[in-house]
Amino acid sequence: MAMTMIDLFGRFTPPVKILASDLDTNVLAKAEAGVYPMERLEKLPEDTLKRFFQRGTGAQAGSARVRQELRDMVTFRRINLLDASWPIRGPFDAIFCRNVMIYFDKQTQYDILRKFVPMLRPDGLLFAGHSESFYHAADLFKLRGKTVYELAQKQGLGTEKQGLGARG
Repeated sequence: MAMTMIDLFGRFTPPVKILASDLDTNVLAKAEAGVYPMERLEKLPEDTLKRFFQRGTGAQAGSARVRQELRDMVTFRRINLLDASWPIRGPFDAIFCRNVMIYFDKQTQYDILRKFVPMLRPDGLLFAGHSESFYHAADLFKLRGKTVYELAQKQGLGTEKQGLGARG
């Protein structure tokens, strides 16, 4: 996402903030470090590798680290979607909650989706996984594309609420 925003705005300091969350603090720590084995990056074009990564040398040979400018765009937070409140602020332009909701029953999904509503800007989007559908929450979100949802009702939403996802 950060690389895409840099390309979109044509500079390494786009007016974008990304909030990355997970329940697992080990996953968050690894993501925040931004160090990847080169074999995980081998499908990226060489020019992308050169622009966005720094190759390791010496003891770090065989790995690459995401450039500081990209890491500065992302904040990492531990968030449990089942908690009553989340330690974040919005509003957000987009929430990416892909391949997570499949682990919850429909009522729990609905409860989480209801908490997303005030976090999105009125024109914000919710991105879900290919195996997820939220037809049971049609009063909250309506399908806009294959895996993209928008708010079912756009009037009367506040903008000073908590949020998850990309913020710009």
